[in-house]
Formats: sequence, C-alpha cells, structure tokens
Amino acid sequence: MAADQPATERKLFGLVPRWSGLSPAVRFIAIFLVTLGILSIIYPQLSIRYNAQMLQFMAATASAVGFGLKMLGESVTVDGRYIISPGLSVEVIEECTGAYEVIIFWAAVLAYPARWRAKFIGVLGGMMALLLINVLRMMFLVAVGSRWPESFQFMHIYFWQATLILMIVSVWILWIKLVANRPAR
Repeated sequence: MAADQPATERKLFGLVPRWSGLSPAVRFIAIFLVTLGILSIIYPQLSIRYNAQMLQFMAATASAVGFGLKMLGESVTVDGRYIISPGLSVEVIEECTGAYEVIIFWAAVLAYPARWRAKFIGVLGGMMALLLINVLRMMFLVAVGSRWPESFQFMHIYFWQATLILMIVSVWILWIKLVANRPAR
C-alpha cells in the first residue's frame, strides 16, 4: 500500500475498504463478533482460574432464587448450589448464573458506536438487569417444576432459551435508547 494513497482508497489488509468506508451495520457486526470471540476465549480461562469464586457465584444465584421464592410464600430450601422445593431439586450450574447472557450483552454494548462512559454504564447496568432477569427466570422454573414437573424440561430448554435471547436484545435496545444515544452534556 502506497503511503501517498488517499485515506478513502486504503484497504484493510488489502481486502476491504477501511472501517470508515464500511456501513455502520457491517462495522457493528464485525466488532460484535470479534468482541464476542475474545470474551468467549477469556471467560472459560477466568472461570477455571477463579473456580472458587464461580462456585460462590452459583451458590449466591441459588440463594437469590430461594430468597425470591420464599418472599412469594413458596416452601423452598437452599443448600449451597441446590434449590429444593416439594417435588423438585435443582442444582445451579455455571450455565444457570446468567454469565453467558452477560457476555453476549457486553459484546453488543462494546460493539455499538457510543461514548465510553455510556458503554461503562451499559456494561454495569445491563449486567445487573440480566442477572436479575435470570433470577426471575429461575424462580419461574422452580415454581413450574414443583407444580407441573412434566412442563419443566420444555420451559427450561425451549421457552427460556428463546426468551433469554429476547431479554438480551431488549436490555440492549433499552440501553441504546436511554443511554447510548443521549447527547453528551
């Protein structure tokens, strides 16, 4: 690539126009996929390295679910990562904590063209919102599993998987509308 070549004609790796020449949607998708890939490589390493903290996070998730159910008058007990109710006992595993949903959300926030302050608010606020949604999801699943055990698998595997995707997108769109697209002060 020639040094005197105009910026508008320069190519990225000689293949595609520079970022400024790409449509915002293509830039977002590219940055989202790269960021998600990086986070997907880092997260398992951190999960292994900080296994004791991950176990505490799973137990804290179980405690939050148990607390919420008790507040609603349900008869449940929590033993570490286990939530026990009449007719149902579930173990909170890493996939039940909401961490994976948060990673997807973070990739979307970091890929979106916004100020760093807005991204910081999105990363923290979105994480809290998604973890709360996840606790509500698990409360619902335990309540359904206790009353209608034959519906538990469908609700867990199909209904809530699709619903979590909608929740991630909804929280992200809410962040865009309330925070990311607000003019800087």
